Amino acid sequence: MSQVACYSGRGGELYQNGEWCLVPKEEIKRRFRQDEIKILLCTESASEGLNLQNCGVLINYDMPWNPMRVEQRIGRIDRIGQRYPTVRIHNFYYDGTVEAKVYRKLRDRINAFATVVGNLQPILAQVPTFIERAVMSADPEEEDVLMSQFDSVLNSPPPRLAIEEMVAMDLEADLAEIQKPIASAPFTPETIEQLFTYSAILKANGVQFERRSERTWQLNYKGQNYTVTFYPNVFDEMPSLGLMNFGDPLFEKLLQTINC
Repeated sequence: MSQVACYSGRGGELYQNGEWCLVPKEEIKRRFRQDEIKILLCTESASEGLNLQNCGVLINYDMPWNPMRVEQRIGRIDRIGQRYPTVRIHNFYYDGTVEAKVYRKLRDRINAFATVVGNLQPILAQVPTFIERAVMSADPEEEDVLMSQFDSVLNSPPPRLAIEEMVAMDLEADLAEIQKPIASAPFTPETIEQLFTYSAILKANGVQFERRSERTWQLNYKGQNYTVTFYPNVFDEMPSLGLMNFGDPLFEKLLQTINC
């Protein structure tokens, strides 16, 4: 029985007899929970909505520019029900790159952050901008200047607040957030579904949608068949389906076809 599997946007896959075999995502989750799978390779599709508390080691082999994305990955493992007393996180990156320099600085300063009671998100939120500016810079001296600015940010953590002030601030922020009116989404699943399934442009380009059930479709694109849905709640119940929404590679390709 294979002990290596993959969980990605294209579905679940098992490594058997020297090749990858497509299987439903539900089967991957079941086998992993039952310890039949020992190594699970994941893309960003696993950073949300997949609970992996029976896993004790996480290896990040592609470090995102936003550290909060790393926290999301860790949150899939370090959660209620975790069976291991210690969860080990290993981060890999190419030595000498901007990403390596930034993450090392964050690692070196994380203990200092821990001594400061406050919200670290404003600091971490600046990391993607620093990395992008440094990567796009063709001048090594400019990169050094940017890294120096980043050091200044790290060396100027928010001041320590009294517990009473923190509680009051958190309470006020929570109340303000709760009282905000919920804005209606500009695109509902229904409107996206209608746009795609009735698009004359997609039909002219050989894209075909055939209804399978009330909220699922059989999509034929470039000779390949996909079972998809436009509704997140349906996708939550059947993650082996493709979710046609922003961020999905297939969705973006079809949207580009419509916009051309």
